Amino acid sequence: MLERRLRQDESAQTSYGQGQVVATPFQMARVAATIAHDGSVPMGRWITGDVNPRQDQPQTLLDPKLSAQIGEDMRGVVTSGTGRAANLPDIPIADKTGTAELEHAPSHAWFIGFAPYGGIHKLAFSVLIENGQYGGTAAAPLAADVMKAAKTLGYLQGAL
Repeated sequence: MLERRLRQDESAQTSYGQGQVVATPFQMARVAATIAHDGSVPMGRWITGDVNPRQDQPQTLLDPKLSAQIGEDMRGVVTSGTGRAANLPDIPIADKTGTAELEHAPSHAWFIGFAPYGGIHKLAFSVLIENGQYGGTAAAPLAADVMKAAKTLGYLQGAL
């Protein structure tokens, strides 16, 4: 098995999501879900119901106080930061924008988060637009549209 060791000159870039960081949109949605659920990682499932036997209880990963602070900071991204394009009057969204730079192509646009902030029955999401350039301008409006649709369909309880 090959193991890649992080070079010392890469550690700063890796700490803020650049360099050789690889994650799937599903993994990033689970990161947002962990923050939304007080630091407990819910079981990730593509299909819910009797056909999917994965029914494990969430496992605590973060201290609930730390999770609450991160969630508050994520809400601030929407109200006064790079995620303002997802600031909806009736759905409080908490998010983290991201821009994954590429060497020879436009950057990928990321936006992960959850809604409703401060509510119950939260939905976590991850939006990735390949070569979309910036998370706040390309992915945030799409995430807002998805949350509006979720509310209309009754999947987003606890929103205003």
